[in-house]
Amino acid sequence: MEISFLCSKHADWVYSHPLEALNFLARDEVQGTTLFYEGEYRESIPYLGCAFDITAILLEVEEGQNPQLIEKVFALSTLIGDAYRALGLVEYQAAMQRRVADLVTALSYQTLQVQQGVRAVNDYSVSRH
Repeated sequence: MEISFLCSKHADWVYSHPLEALNFLARDEVQGTTLFYEGEYRESIPYLGCAFDITAILLEVEEGQNPQLIEKVFALSTLIGDAYRALGLVEYQAAMQRRVADLVTALSYQTLQVQQGVRAVNDYSVSRH
C-alpha cells in the first residue's frame, strides 16, 4: 500500500509555486495539529497529510538542504503515524513509515548529489589555476 495525500494537480502546483505553497503548508499544519490534539484523529489526517506532502515536495525542490523542512516532515509523519495508530489503522501507519523511509533515502541521495556537484566545481576551479 502506498500512501499519498495530494492529487497530482495540486502536487504540480506546489512544484511551480513553492513560495505560495508555504501558506497552504502552514494552514494545513495548524488545522491538522489542532484536530490531532483535540483527539479528532480521523479529521486531522487529511490536513497533516497534505502538509506532509507539501513539505516533501518543498524538500525536493530545495534538494534536501532545508533543516527546518526536514524537522517538519519528521514531526508531521510522527503525528500522522500516531493518528493512524490511535484509530487502529496499523497498515496505514506502516505505509506512512515506508513513505518516510523512502523520503529519507531520497534526501540522502540528493545530499550526495549536491556534495558531488560542489566537489566537481571545486576540482574544476583548482585545475584551472
